Order: sequence, then C-alpha cells, then structure tokens
Amino acid sequence: MRPLAPVFLMLRLLSFKKVCMGIAGRINETADIALVHNSMPVAAPPVLGYLKIPSVYFCFEHPRHIYEGDIIRRTNNGVTELALKPLSLLEKKIDLKSASSANQVVALSDYMRKTILSIYGIDAHIIRPGVNSDFFHPPEEFVKRDNFVLSVGAMWPFKGHDTAIRAVGMINRDVRPDICIVADREYPGYKSKLTALADSLSVKLIIQQGINDFELRELYQRAQAVLCCQRREPYGLVPLEAMACEAPVIAIKEGGFIDNVIDSENGFLVPPSADSAAKSLLRVLTKQELGRKTGSSGRDFVRRERTIAGGAGKLEEILEKL
Repeated sequence: MRPLAPVFLMLRLLSFKKVCMGIAGRINETADIALVHNSMPVAAPPVLGYLKIPSVYFCFEHPRHIYEGDIIRRTNNGVTELALKPLSLLEKKIDLKSASSANQVVALSDYMRKTILSIYGIDAHIIRPGVNSDFFHPPEEFVKRDNFVLSVGAMWPFKGHDTAIRAVGMINRDVRPDICIVADREYPGYKSKLTALADSLSVKLIIQQGINDFELRELYQRAQAVLCCQRREPYGLVPLEAMACEAPVIAIKEGGFIDNVIDSENGFLVPPSADSAAKSLLRVLTKQELGRKTGSSGRDFVRRERTIAGGAGKLEEILEKL
C-alpha cells in the first residue's frame, strides 16, 4: 500500500458526502419518500442525513470489516491495518450518523435485526426476501444428480469456500464428489490459494466465474448438494435458490441461514467446521432418499414462505405507514 493511500481514501469518503448532499437535494424536490440501501463507499450512505422527506434504510449489511475484524479484514498486513485505522473510524462515524437519520430501518433476517440493534441501537423491521421459484426450479424430468457439490459466493476468505473444500476432502475417495465454486468477484490471489488447497487434499476443483443465471440454475439442478459455509452471512439467497431447485442444502448454523434452513427438514444446519459439514454431506451422498426428501421440502418452503411478492408486500406496508 502506498503511504498516502489512507489519506486519499479519507478524502474520497468526504467527497462522497458532498455528492450525497446533492443527491438528497434532488430527492427532496421530487419524491415523497426515500428507500435507501447500502452503498459501496460506506454501508449507510450519507444521503440519509440530508433528506427532508421520510426515509427507509434497507440495511442489507453493516460495515463488517469494522465490526467483525476476527473474520473480515481489508488486509493481512498488521502495519497496513494500523495505517487504515483512521479511515475505519471515519467510516464508522459516517455510518452510525447516517443509519440513525433514517425514519425506519429494515433488516433481512433476525440475525441482522439483532446486529443492527447492537450497533445502532435501532429496532429494525424484518423483511425476508424471496426468490423466483418459477425460474429456479428442479429439472423438468427426473435425472440422477452428477457427482459434484456446489459452493456459491464471492471468492473472499469469509465466504467459506475453503471450508467447503476441506469438507469434501474428508469424504472417502470412493464416494468423494468434485466441488464447483461459482463466483462473481475475487479477493486478489485467493483463487490460487483455493486451487492449492484442493490439490493438497486431492479434491477436484472446478471454478466458474461470471456465469449467467441459466447456467447457475443448471448447476443447482445437477449438484448432489449445495454447501453454504459463509461465516455470519447476513441473509443468504443461495440456500433459497438451491432449495427452489430441490438441491439438498448444508449450511453453517449462524447468521441469516438460520431464518431459512430448518435442520433435517428442508436442509441441514451444522457448526462452522469442515468436519461437521463433511458428516452431513456424507449422509446426503450415501442416503439419496434423504437428499430428495429435504430438497422437496426446501422447494415447498420457498414457494410457501419466501416469495418475491411476499417480501415486496411487507416493504410496501412499511412505506405506506410513513
């Protein structure tokens, strides 16, 4: 990192505040209510502090690198981390002030509601988004699933792809599946680390980047199971998409996964360890009827409880009250 980089990043963040002031001015002139979601520069965008009309902040995610330093860091270099401390303090200050300016805050899950209450002192409403079960569906005709498992999410360390690879590596070679990672983004150099890990465990790894939803749906339909090993995932649409395709889901028992995965009913919840994930995966691989049963229950759950219309209806109610 260049010595002056933290200074430039702080200046860029302050510049972003000015941009948000201008945006808020235009919103105030043209709208009756504002629905605001997370921004890339800082979680709760400063536009919330400049609005004069009622606002709802849909907090998909808090600034996790600030509050979850045990699993998420900007860098693994201690000196660089220390140099970025002033930037983190500024981000935290802006985020807290902006979130507190909203008339109403909405969370994705019970986990996020509790997190928001802990960080901001705000009791948020919960809206659990759904997925399109008409698009994400099982194969038209019954086909035997292929010998691979899926792990879907950005190639970042806290997304759990390494745990998924280790879990597969613990399966006996005679039944061991391949693992396919689907990702849209990559933490610099992390792909090579995952490849090296898979090689060391004699696990066949396939990495798919930049695929479209049709290709992703086909992978859900063909996979033996979908491993969701993301740490403290705020919500997680991957399990729901997999369920809609009747793919067995094995998810870490934390974060937003708990809102959607009911253990041994529509999927499996496991402690955050490769060993625990491997045990559940082995059950699915060797007891195919169990996988079909949970997959079918998963699709029923999505169609009944996690529809797009249901989530949109709850959001509409909150907006109308303001």
